[in-house]
Amino acid sequence: MKRVCRRVSLRSWLRVLTAACVASVLAAAPSLAAAKKKPAAAAGRKTKAAARVQPHDKDPPPLPPPQGKFVVFTFAGEGGHRVQEKVISALRAKGLKVITNLRPVDSAEQYREMSVTLNFVGYVDGEYTGEGDQASATVYVRSGVTGLRMLSTTFAGERRTLPAEVGKGLWDRISPDLSKLCADASKPRKAERAPLRIEAGTPLPNRPTDAAEQ
Repeated sequence: MKRVCRRVSLRSWLRVLTAACVASVLAAAPSLAAAKKKPAAAAGRKTKAAARVQPHDKDPPPLPPPQGKFVVFTFAGEGGHRVQEKVISALRAKGLKVITNLRPVDSAEQYREMSVTLNFVGYVDGEYTGEGDQASATVYVRSGVTGLRMLSTTFAGERRTLPAEVGKGLWDRISPDLSKLCADASKPRKAERAPLRIEAGTPLPNRPTDAAEQ
């Protein structure tokens, strides 16, 4: 009788244990399913984010450093030659070729033709004004491609130290625009004027030799 009771108790205990295990598994099933869905959802978000990053959204590559030949004209204003010297030194220190023995021309078309003929990238000129101990200097840069002024920058300060300030700060101000100017100038260019044609007038009729001798 005791053995029968023990067998019954053992069976009951096994049933209870089995039921508890099944219940725990069923209770954990939704959590497992949710855990499986989360990585999939996260992967979907990453895929969408990657799809939004298109090649055209990337920043353009940086332009190469400025290079080529520039013309520097005489700076206007009393004391302008001191600023001009600092500008020439600043450009040459960065590897640019500077031409100083030319004079300005009259029109944008002439600037374009000169840049095509002599392979100039651009032109630099400026003006200097002073009053008492204070002075200002403006540097202009003209494009050899368009023949037009493309940028200007002005320095102001004490007359005594202004040229040195121009020499120190000019490159940082204008180098990005010079890079763009050099990139534009590196593209193929051609002279705009058509070849000259000479009108010789009305042609003379050919006459027989005998008639000409008579």
